[in-house]
Formats: sequence, structure tokens, C-alpha cells
Amino acid sequence: MTRYAYTSLLSILTMHAGLSSTAQTTNRDLLTGSFRQYHSQTYQEKLFVHVDRTFYLVGETIWFKVYDVDEYSNRPATLSAVSYVEVTGRDEKPWLQARIEMQDGRGSGSFQLPASFPSGNYLLRAYTSWMKNFSPSLYFSQQITVINTLTQPIPFAHLEPTLPTAKDKGEIQFFPEGGNLVAGLESKVAFKAVNSRGVGVSCQGIVVNQKRDTVARFHSFRFGMGNFQFTPVKGDRYEALAEMGDTTTVQKLPSIFEQGYVMSLTDPGGDKLRIIVHSNLAFVNPTVYLFVQTRHTVKGVLEGSISNGVADFMIEKSSLGDGITQFTLFNADRVPLCERLYFKAPAGQLRIEAGMAQTVFGTRKRIDLDLATTDLSGRPVKADLSLAVFHLDSLQTLPQENILSYLLLTGDLRGRIDSASYYFENSGPDIAAAVDNLMLTQGWTRFRWEDVLQNKIPAFTWLPEPDGHIITGKVIDKRTGLGASHVTGYLSVPGKHFEFSASVSKPNGDIRFHVRKFFGNSEIVVQTNSQTDSNYRIDITNPFSEEPSPMAIPDLQFPDRLKSALLTRSINAQVENTYRIALKHRLAVAEAEDTTAFYGQPDLHYNLDDYTRFVTLEEVIREYVLDVHLKEQSGKYDFRVRNSLFNTFFEEAPLVLLDGIPVFDAGKVVNMDPLRIRSLEVVTHRFYTNSTVADGILSYKTYDGDLAGYPLDPNAVAVQYSGLQQRREFYMPSYDHAEEVRSPIPDLRNLLIWDPAVRTDEQGKKRLSLTTSDLPGTYLVVLQGLTEDGLPGSVVRTFTVNR
Repeated sequence: MTRYAYTSLLSILTMHAGLSSTAQTTNRDLLTGSFRQYHSQTYQEKLFVHVDRTFYLVGETIWFKVYDVDEYSNRPATLSAVSYVEVTGRDEKPWLQARIEMQDGRGSGSFQLPASFPSGNYLLRAYTSWMKNFSPSLYFSQQITVINTLTQPIPFAHLEPTLPTAKDKGEIQFFPEGGNLVAGLESKVAFKAVNSRGVGVSCQGIVVNQKRDTVARFHSFRFGMGNFQFTPVKGDRYEALAEMGDTTTVQKLPSIFEQGYVMSLTDPGGDKLRIIVHSNLAFVNPTVYLFVQTRHTVKGVLEGSISNGVADFMIEKSSLGDGITQFTLFNADRVPLCERLYFKAPAGQLRIEAGMAQTVFGTRKRIDLDLATTDLSGRPVKADLSLAVFHLDSLQTLPQENILSYLLLTGDLRGRIDSASYYFENSGPDIAAAVDNLMLTQGWTRFRWEDVLQNKIPAFTWLPEPDGHIITGKVIDKRTGLGASHVTGYLSVPGKHFEFSASVSKPNGDIRFHVRKFFGNSEIVVQTNSQTDSNYRIDITNPFSEEPSPMAIPDLQFPDRLKSALLTRSINAQVENTYRIALKHRLAVAEAEDTTAFYGQPDLHYNLDDYTRFVTLEEVIREYVLDVHLKEQSGKYDFRVRNSLFNTFFEEAPLVLLDGIPVFDAGKVVNMDPLRIRSLEVVTHRFYTNSTVADGILSYKTYDGDLAGYPLDPNAVAVQYSGLQQRREFYMPSYDHAEEVRSPIPDLRNLLIWDPAVRTDEQGKKRLSLTTSDLPGTYLVVLQGLTEDGLPGSVVRTFTVNR
């Protein structure tokens, strides 16, 4: 086999005798080839959602922007033209859902919180159609809080800090480095202590054996995490006694293996990392392989041999990618043995500056923000940003997640991460120790090695949506209730500018309709050909994910000490909605609608008002539409379209549409009142759509696009369907004139501006403006975004408003 040059990962300083170089290279190539082949067939996206805030009252609006990136490079992804955003409760019930139009890997939307919305903690999650083929652990998820001060009681509770009490018992988990505890081999054991709400808490404790002898002591460092060294003894059993607040928790340690491998990673300083593998096995073949990858990009495969129970590897940090790198140890048979994650602080990062002339402003004043975006070297770069400026108080705190921490850290870890931005704010030994504890306790990969080595590709039930929404359904045989195979179905969104799609069902009855983008709630009509397939119906399936989120949502216990702040916020919100409800619910100006039909420009177009009107539509067709032949036999009508390519009429009937609804009985069209038909368009060539073919098309259009009284086929199913969400326009008053400043209408906005489409120019510059409200206090300026090259960045600034 061809020998790969593994120059990207550098050298092994300590290496012992092993197999021949030919055998070693073969196994390295097999591991690398399997990995690359698997991931070339399982492309993954990653979504990040910038939410304007995390605390809301009913009557307010949740604003958000969706960033879609290539999981490997963090560059904007273009695979999906639609993303799905929803707000779900603790019972997994979706309370709000929207399909968001995506362009060049970005899209934005909003949710209005109705007065009936219950108080509680909720999960805002986002994904694409393609992402539904993978675990819901890969969806973006963020907890938000909604309080209903209008129609429901608020669950107040007397809450003190996060330390557990006797009634609020905490939990502690232990994680051996590399995954295993082996008798006689020293290991690092990490731990994480949390309260009942999943928040990390301080703890200390001891590890004892079955004789109650203390064999190790531990105490947490940051966010309830820490580690200790421990050498288990063969045959002994161990448990930990952990003190958290005024409670003591007893927890067994993971099982002890009599034989096996342990892995340890240390940072001796400089550009080096050291990984040592210990084993107490008697080897026939002592060769091991260390596979290294960052975000599914292979950084190298190192070969080593275990001699005297040890294999030693040295790796250069500069060869690793930014973010999380995964080290996996394999034996000579390519069986994964141990795994370790390592986090490298990003060398590539978007730097955002938000300059203001001052940091203290009066009420109803204009603030100019001068933005500058550069890379870490100071070179100007263009960036796509989103901006939120909001009031910081005891209800709304500083967001703990941003696009930088999510794309490079938390998006590749399992479970709740406390204060994710902490790991990016500074550098030094404390940060390094904290982030390493995070790698030890919440390490997780986005794939299974068993699937990689067996090239076990997931079943791709859901297609990507690169050009628009795919509406899915199932063709049901009404006689058996089972899915029907190879039945042609038709979907229409009727109207003046209708949408239409035809498709053929799969063997299990599944059917997919590709439609161009349409916005808002519309009626869609699905049917089969009632002349030939009257025994079938089409049921539309739910396009949103029905997989439950693995992220637990804690029950809401609202601190009673915040009653006063909540009352003030509630009054302010009600005043705002009283005076500005209409302004806040305006839809943004829509882009020019594409009125071209699905078949493009017709070959022939007849505006019937340009012709002498006849009493019947049959006369109109026979007199004016010469490329359409209408024949009648025993009261049954049939159309045929002239094939413009060969100047002969097609042998089969064309597709006949009325305002986008297929009509399978030509007589029903012929018998319509011609004065209700505005125009006729004719396609005089064979037309293919998905897996169906039509010998020409006749498209009749009424004046109002409402079928003009034409009754739907009894076998057709009409349902209300939500298309892409129509964007709302964020309202911000202007105070450029004195009369506006003196207006008696109160301005009690706590969100001063939301702008999801801030783009800096080639020089990395952008100026934008906002106005302060009548609310004094501290305000947060939160900017985050991404460059075309995949550099994420975020910045938070503050200013003060005085009366």
C-alpha cells in the first residue's frame, strides 16, 4: 500500500521495538482510510443560535439568529436552505415552532410569547432536516426562562445559592482518564459534583476501600470538577464519600479491571504534549496506535510498542487544530482501547471591537457604535454579525454561551457546561486546569468507532434541503391502512402564484414533495389521480424532529427575592404593549416574490381578456388555442398538446392545473364558466418533475387564484401548513427631533436593539446607531458572528443610562 507521510503530527521521542514497518503502515492506512471514508459519507452540520436574551415575560418577543456551519471547518454551510427552531417544555411538548429561511449559512426569526404561555424553563433547540439523521445530541440547545405574570400564578421559592441541602441532594460522578481503572496501574480520576438542578457545586471527600481505609482525598477546583491520582488494588472495592454543602453523598467508583490499559496526558510545557500508555497485559503483539483527529480531520496516526508495560508518545501542539482534539488508542487488531480529549485554545479567532464615544448616556439619546472586525493578528476581515443590546438586571444576567465557545468547545461536549465563556476569557494554569477537568468529565465524540471501522453508515431517512422545503408524507392504501408503493402523488399550494410538486412513493409508502420557498401559513392540497388511484390517500407527516432532547430541563423555582424586580418588568412590558403593540408586530418588507411557475416560462400564454369571450370554455379552446386538441367521446373530454419539437400531438394527456390544483377529469375544466378564467399557459414539450413525466402542461388561472368555486376532488386532502416564517421588523423609536424626545408616551424598552444582519466591509468597519429608553441602569452590548473562513468571535461591552 501507499505510505502516507504523517508530517502533520511530528515525531515520537520515545518509541520501542515493534512490528515491521510494512505491517505498521498497513494498519495506519487502514485506520486512516476507514475514518476518512466514514466521514466523507456522513457529512455533518453544526448550528449555533444567537438568542437576544434568556429571560422573557409573556407578551415579549424572542429574537434569534441561526448560524449554520460545516462541522469540520466552521465555515458557513450551504447544504440547508431551511432550519427548524422550536421551544419545548419539560414534557418534550413543542410550544413554538418555525421554519427559518437560510441563505449562505445564516437565517433569522422570532417567536412572540402569547398570554397563555405557562411559566417555566424551556429549551430552545435548532436543527436542519439533514441533522435529523443523527443523534438529537447534535442539535443546538439552550435553556430559556419564560414567566407569565398575566394569567397564571408564579412558582416562587425561597432559594439560596447552589450548595445542596438535605432536601436538595447533589450527585457526584467519577471518570477515569482514558476510560479504564486497571488493578495495579496508577490513574487520574476526574469527578464532577452537581446539585439537583445540574449546576456544578463545590465538594470535597475521600475514597475508601471495603475495609474503610482512606486511599485518596479530593476536592473540587472550578464548577464542581477536579481530579486525583489513584492506584486500585486487585480484588478491592471502592467508594467515595463526598461532602457538598451540608450533605454527604456516597458513590461507588467505576469497576476495576484486572488487566487492561490506562492512558495519561500531561503538558510538560512549550509546544509538547506527552501521552503515556501503561498496560499489565502479557503481549503476543505489543504494537499500539495513537489516532489523532480534530473535528474529524486526521492529524496523524502514531505507532508505538509497549515495552516493560509502557508506551510513550510526544506530540507537538502546533500540529493540532483549534478546539477539541481526540486521542484514541488502538491495539494491533485495530480495537479501540482508550480515549482522551484535549482542548487547544484557538489561534484563529475573530476579534470584534465596539467603540462608543462614552460609556454614560442619558435617556432617549442616540448611541453610535463603531464596529471593527479583525483576526488575532490585527488584519481587517469581513464578518457577519448579530447584535443585541439589553438591560442587565437581577432577572436578565450575562449570557454564558457564545458562538466561539459553542463551535470550539461546548458543541462537541456532552451535557450542561457551566460558564462556557470562562474558558476563553483568560489564559494561565488555572484556566488550563479547569478546561482539562472539563475534557476529563464531559468528553464525548460525535461518532462511534465501531461504526467507523465497519463503515456502518446511518440510514439517511431525511434528505438535505439545499433549494427549499421538502414536504414529506405517506401514501396510504385505504383498503389495508398500509403504506402503498409506487403511487404518484401531487401537492399544490394554490393561489395566484401557486406551488406544485409531483412525486412517486417509496416501497414503504413514504413520499417527498420538493417545493420552492413559500412563507406564512398556507393551505396545501395533496392527492393522487382519482381516475386511476382512488383507493389511496396521502397523509402529511410532521417535519419537526420527534426525538426527545437528551438535555434535562430543571423545574422552575423562581426566587421570591426577585418579586419586586419582576413586578417592575411586568408593568413596563404591559405599558410597552399598550402603546406600541402595532409597531412591534410589523412584518419586515418582503423581498420581491418570484412569480415564475414551477415549469418556468410557458411556451404559450393566453390572456383571455384579449380575446372575444365565448359562452363555453370548449369554444375558447377550439377557436384560439390551436396547439391544444380537445376531443369528446360519449361525453368524456380529453386534452392533447402539440409536441413543438416534432409538430405532432402527444399520445398521452397533459398535466392539467387550475390555480396549481391538478384536474384529472378534463370535463370539469371544460364545463367551467370561461368568464372566471383569466389566463391559460401551455407547455408544449415533455416536462419532468422529480420522478414523474407529463406530456405537456395546461395551466388555467382564475382572477383571484381561489379556484373560482371549483370543488376539490373528494379524495384530495387539504390541510393548513406553515411555510417559512415571515420575518418581523424590530421596532426602535427615533429621537432625532426635540418633539420626539418630549413625547409623553413612555419608552420602557429593555431590549434597545436587535439586529441579526450586521456586516462589516472589506476594511472590517461598520457604524450603526441605537437609542436609549427611559429605563436607567446598566446595559449589555452583545455582538457575535463569523467570517467566511470560519473564524468565530464574540464581544460584550457595557454602558450606563442615567435619568
